[in-house]
Amino acid sequence: MKIAIVTGASSGLGEEYVRCLAEGYDDIEAIWVIARREDRLNKLKETYPQKTILPIPMDLTLNESYAAFRELLETEKPEVRVLVNNAGFG
Repeated sequence: MKIAIVTGASSGLGEEYVRCLAEGYDDIEAIWVIARREDRLNKLKETYPQKTILPIPMDLTLNESYAAFRELLETEKPEVRVLVNNAGFG
């Protein structure tokens, strides 16, 4: 499966990246969206029904989130075509 991963996807630039990927990349089969706010991630899924959007609610400031994400990657074995590393604070 060819995917895009967007961290910090629940608002602002992250949400805009999801929009661009959903509307402009036909070769991407799914968009994995990562952020802390699950309700906003689920709203993205509703907003772009033409794309498979996988909400992954997690806090990337926590080490255990990386272990859980690594496990998901190892299980699903996707072909990551686009990575948008937009998570952060400041």
